[in-house]
Amino acid sequence: MPLILKQRATSARRVACTHCGMYTEAGRRAMSIFCPHCHTRVILETYNIRGYYGVIEFATCGDIVVERTGRVVAPVKVNKLTVKGSIHGPISARGKVTIHKTGSIKGDVKAPALSVAHGAMLEGFLQIGPQLDEES
Repeated sequence: MPLILKQRATSARRVACTHCGMYTEAGRRAMSIFCPHCHTRVILETYNIRGYYGVIEFATCGDIVVERTGRVVAPVKVNKLTVKGSIHGPISARGKVTIHKTGSIKGDVKAPALSVAHGAMLEGFLQIGPQLDEES
């Protein structure tokens, strides 16, 4: 009788390290991993900020939504960013940055796409367009 092994469906996703920019595989339900390239912890969570959030660096491979009552004071490295509140610090995004009419950003923005609503405030230098995968 032949032995039949069931293969589990791979539930992995490809993520780019927020520190070195190299790609690696992570489980769909993983909240963080260690990058095999630079050996640092990579956060994979999506955040919804409703209050004050001040840290040395705010880096995630997930998305960040800063609500109207949210205020972030930190350099931000993120996949996609939606700002309805305020951010004070430089932003580096792998996806689109969206600033709603109640949102404000004070800091440089580096992203492949930017959407700014009428009434939003943006103060800083912009680098918008396709970016190389090697850059972080």
